[in-house]
Amino acid sequence: MKVIRSSDRATKVQPPTNFTGTVFADEVVVGTKPSHMRATVVSFTPGGRTAWHSHPVGQTLYCLSGAGRVQKAGEPVQEIRAGDTVIIPPGVRHWHGAAPDKLFAHLAMSEVTPTGEGTDWFEHVSDAEYNAKPAAMT
Repeated sequence: MKVIRSSDRATKVQPPTNFTGTVFADEVVVGTKPSHMRATVVSFTPGGRTAWHSHPVGQTLYCLSGAGRVQKAGEPVQEIRAGDTVIIPPGVRHWHGAAPDKLFAHLAMSEVTPTGEGTDWFEHVSDAEYNAKPAAMT
């Protein structure tokens, strides 16, 4: 068993190459073989979001606080809130982030491939895409 102290990990500001706005990441775990698991708490300021991206083994988001948005390419934007879980299949282009007027945090969980590949990054989400009215919550 191993305890990783929070004081041993610094909060990292995410790079503008892959994110819009101010976004912070707190690493939870980077698996050691045989595990391929990665988990990170990602905190978005209002309007903060990822660029379009995909994960070769998929991704699961567990919403911790606030209100956010998520979109799968070709589908409407969806609003997500604390307690929601988003399951993103392997290779699906998507983005996620905060609502325009709310802070948002989620636990992002994914696995890397056996060769270490984890995220394929694409273009930034346009303001028009981001500001599209979210689909009605059901």
